[in-house]
Parts: sequence; structure tokens; C-alpha cells
Amino acid sequence: MRDAPAKMGRASCPAATPVRVRLGDIAPDMMRLDAEVKQITHAIRMAAYNAETTLARNLAGHYARAEDEAYALIREALTTSGDICPAGGELRIRLDPLTAPRRTRALAALCEQLTAARTPYPGTDLILRYEVKPHPGTA
Repeated sequence: MRDAPAKMGRASCPAATPVRVRLGDIAPDMMRLDAEVKQITHAIRMAAYNAETTLARNLAGHYARAEDEAYALIREALTTSGDICPAGGELRIRLDPLTAPRRTRALAALCEQLTAARTPYPGTDLILRYEVKPHPGTA
């Protein structure tokens, strides 16, 4: 074993690797993000995380498995389809039901909380009103 490095010889040793390598040398089409772009990206990520966390916390008391599945339910709710209908001074956001009736009921309770806040849509006088369509088979 002691003679292994000597037997291998210099031919099998890799060439000296520089301590620093420019990004352009490794991947010419890649570019470094400007500090401002990076800060904006991080700010958006933090805002999205904070919104998701707040919505997940508001599920407590409305969803039995909120401690284990709140974030999964919020992700599903944020990606579900729905309708947007402006009418009578309101902007009604009507979401399609989720994968399970219990999840749909939890989302409906969350929608009631959001509607109770009477938040205006930015730049308008329309008040946001959230609701969930009934789950098929439970109407």
C-alpha cells in the first residue's frame, strides 16, 4: 500500500487545478446576477413564503391535519383554477374545489376569512370576495 502512489506515477495525477475559476470559463453562456436583481428575487421569495405561512396558520381550527398538511393544501389552493367576476363593486374570485371535500371545506373557511378583511383590489375600488365552488357530489 505504501508504494501505491509511486507505482501510479505522475501520469495518473490530475493537472493542478486553479484555486479560482471564472464562471465564463466553465459555462460561457452563464452570467452572474447583478446584486439588485438578486435582492429583488430574494424579496419576492420572502414575500411569497410569508404569504404562504400566514395562510397556512389561518387554517388552524378549520382543517384537522393543518399541522401536517397546511402547506400542501395552500400550494394546491394557489395552483387551482377558478373564475374572476367583477360585479357590483366586488371582484369575486371563485375557486374550483380541491381534491378532497375536507380540503375544499378548509379552503372555503380560509376564503371567508380573506373576504371578511374587505381588501380592495389594488388601483381600484373593487373589494375582493373569495369563495369556493361546491365539491361535486356534496351539493
